[in-house]
Amino acid sequence: MAKLRPLMDVIKVDIKQIAPGSLPVLARALKMPGQKLLAEKVETVEEFRECMDLGFEYFQGYYFSRPVILSGKKIAPSQMTIMNLLNLLSKDADQREVERSVKHDPLISLNLLRLVNTPAVGARFRINSVGHALIVLGRRQLQRWLQILLYVKGAEFDSPLLQMATTRGKTMELMMEKLKPQQRVAADIAFTVGIMSLMDALFSVRMQEILDCVNVLDEVRDALLKRDGDYGDVLHLIEMIERAQEGPELTGILHKLELAPSELYAIQVAAFEWVNDYAQGVR
Repeated sequence: MAKLRPLMDVIKVDIKQIAPGSLPVLARALKMPGQKLLAEKVETVEEFRECMDLGFEYFQGYYFSRPVILSGKKIAPSQMTIMNLLNLLSKDADQREVERSVKHDPLISLNLLRLVNTPAVGARFRINSVGHALIVLGRRQLQRWLQILLYVKGAEFDSPLLQMATTRGKTMELMMEKLKPQQRVAADIAFTVGIMSLMDALFSVRMQEILDCVNVLDEVRDALLKRDGDYGDVLHLIEMIERAQEGPELTGILHKLELAPSELYAIQVAAFEWVNDYAQGVR
């Protein structure tokens, strides 16, 4: 282990495997210049704060997706603008109406122009108008970008909640491509379910209230509220993986979906790579 230490950039610590009271000593022993500590299985705010105080810089765990419902909390105006845009796209609104809605929010317009002029989109020449940007991006990518933009505060493209939401969305999309080949719409819906599954944590508002604000398919609603249907099964599987749950229930869902563990692993790796590439492209 000591010989490998100089080769490490990030050291992951499963805090559930550490004896009570031993984490401070371990963190001091592991903390080295040029290396970062990652705390895994962070499930409470107390654990998160302790790890922060001990110098951990990266975190994984269910704590980040656990919604804290605030009574009377309202969705911010900028977020509501994005939700309204997503509604227009789901209703296949006229292009001019979509463009007008984008132009009403300077921040969205600016971010849109910034996005289409990055290598991630691949435009061959600079795009300076909202209308042209919408055409180049296309409705499917516009919808995906807006869903991700909901989680972005300022320039924080590396927030834990954003990374978890985009990873869920891409993992669900790839799973649905595997389960239902040639059904592009099903894969797109799966991405939407994955992204929306953390909106209660994002907004600190109950999922039912969020769904009352947007026009979604019954299958999406059932998946988000009850974990029902194919999308609900896939979402439940991802949640179990995030919590490192193992046993008969996990095996049962994999069997129901006819998904081999090796296929699941390959999908997870592909999703992580996509999220990393996307984040680098929009920073």
